[in-house]
Amino acid sequence: MGIFDFNTNSVTGCNKVKDECIIALKVYDACRQQDCLESGIIGPARAAVCGTFCSGITLEQGEIITPPENAAAVTVSDFKVEKVVVVSKTQNPFRVGYWDVDLKYVFSYDLVFKNVNGGTLCTIPAQSVFNKKVTLFGSITTDSLVSTDFLSAGGNSFDTSSQPFVLVESKAVALSSELVYDNCCCCNDGAVNADHVNITIGLFTIVKLFRLVNLSVESKGFCIPGECEDVSNINPCEFFDNLDFPMDIFAPPQKREFLAGISGNIPAEENNSNSNCGCGCNNNNNTSNNNNSCGCNNSCNCGCGCNR
Repeated sequence: MGIFDFNTNSVTGCNKVKDECIIALKVYDACRQQDCLESGIIGPARAAVCGTFCSGITLEQGEIITPPENAAAVTVSDFKVEKVVVVSKTQNPFRVGYWDVDLKYVFSYDLVFKNVNGGTLCTIPAQSVFNKKVTLFGSITTDSLVSTDFLSAGGNSFDTSSQPFVLVESKAVALSSELVYDNCCCCNDGAVNADHVNITIGLFTIVKLFRLVNLSVESKGFCIPGECEDVSNINPCEFFDNLDFPMDIFAPPQKREFLAGISGNIPAEENNSNSNCGCGCNNNNNTSNNNNSCGCNNSCNCGCGCNR
């Protein structure tokens, strides 16, 4: 029988690599999609909450937002994907092992209305909804039952049928917003009031089907973590003085330096006496790419912060 060495995380006298049986979340199928969502797909902006806004506009949740009088423009702020709801997950009737997944994306944001002078009139919380359907392979289902208390804080078992699970990752941005004039209704002063607001959303999304399975993998044993670093007695000024000066905040890198991964931050220990070496480049043994562009020589003896 071997002896476990905590310093090397290995068993002496035995074969270091062994087969282990693990429970894993195995991805059976996945797809990605890039959607440009215009008003023809998601409709006009709707109220995210009920209430009275802009000194007189009363809205119910989900109601189409009517812009305030004299609104000349609209912008979007605090845009995010509020949630993604898995509406349904059903076996495809024509392709064995495939599943149809219906998703509902809810986007939340604020509509900021402006007057003709660019001043802010008011803000209304808004939302848009997008429904999407994908078909992915998740293998066949059986009448077996999976029970576990792993996801239950109360200790009760969690039961599920032998079906794939859905995982959705998403990132979205508001591309544009505009006031829409349908009826051209004029006020007493001749101003034309907008009827609603249309926004355009760019959505990146990845959808996966995964299952809880047993896998046999090669292992070198358990990972033994190192000791936690004691940070309770660190002097805050000493910590601050050892930080690099963040020049990138004050002088954002230009395109060439940005694409090359060159930072203009000044290392705390840098010697600034040489004007050609104040670039703060960190080359990590890759001096051929970055040294010439930031004024450092390959020997890195000019104090520019090169790490070789």
